Amino acid sequence: MGKNQAVEKAEYIVEAIGKTAYQALLEEVYTVPKPGLVDPYSCGAHTDMDVETFEKSAKALYPWFVRMAYQGYHLPCTPEELFREIRKSGILAEDAMYRATDHVNTHKGMIFTLGIFSAAAARCIREDGKVTLQSILRMEQRMTAKTLKAEIELLGNEPAKSNGEKNLRKYGTTGIRGEALAGYPSVFHIALPVLEDGLSRKMEWNRIKLQILFALMSRVQDSNILARKGPSVLYEVQMEAMQFLEEGGAYSEDAFTKLIRLDEDYVKRGISAGGCADLLATSLFLAMLCNKIPNGYGTV
Repeated sequence: MGKNQAVEKAEYIVEAIGKTAYQALLEEVYTVPKPGLVDPYSCGAHTDMDVETFEKSAKALYPWFVRMAYQGYHLPCTPEELFREIRKSGILAEDAMYRATDHVNTHKGMIFTLGIFSAAAARCIREDGKVTLQSILRMEQRMTAKTLKAEIELLGNEPAKSNGEKNLRKYGTTGIRGEALAGYPSVFHIALPVLEDGLSRKMEWNRIKLQILFALMSRVQDSNILARKGPSVLYEVQMEAMQFLEEGGAYSEDAFTKLIRLDEDYVKRGISAGGCADLLATSLFLAMLCNKIPNGYGTV
């Protein structure tokens, strides 16, 4: 392969990874109806954002996911050093998000997670010529494990600056850092198996995404709910999600009626499972990236 061909190949790879991250963000927000969350028909429990805010944010972040993939592909450094470098890009990506959304936090958690996986995917392709769910998870662990373990230990003794850090101090939960440190078990052991099951049963795409969301809501300690409403409300949401799933979930005939009613309740109570929404987007990103979603599926 000539030099120009190698450059073109690298550009194609990093651009494709960034585009997949962008698509995953849109796939999440276009899933409907999502109780308490922003979708095309409801602002959920939010008064400062709507679907257009999320679209602007995703568009602003697109080139930054490309950049982090570029760093993963090109930087001659260890995985641990790569993590430190993409976090610098992540700070700049946050600034771009806030400029696009008039200072509304739409995707801060996604910058962290999809940034890691964008860089990890590119590094896997550079080293192995391909990316699989197994290889990207191994690379994510090589990038983050040592750094995040030290951070979590340190954050427990420092003033909290975010919802996740407040939860760590108050409840001992480790939030998105804990997910990354543990290898994203909510994605690999909850979300992706539900996605695979829905596809194998040839269920409708939007319903598959809703089923994933509620599987996550039934089992994940959502940091957004925990920080804003406390553990008792989080437990209520988990039980409501579990009951919804036991009654057939998103695949039942009256699913949308139940979800619209639940949305009305969550809006009144100010409940938004934003952490689970991020994990939904993450699972969609990984599935699209690793060619786990057949042609014909997808909204974007």
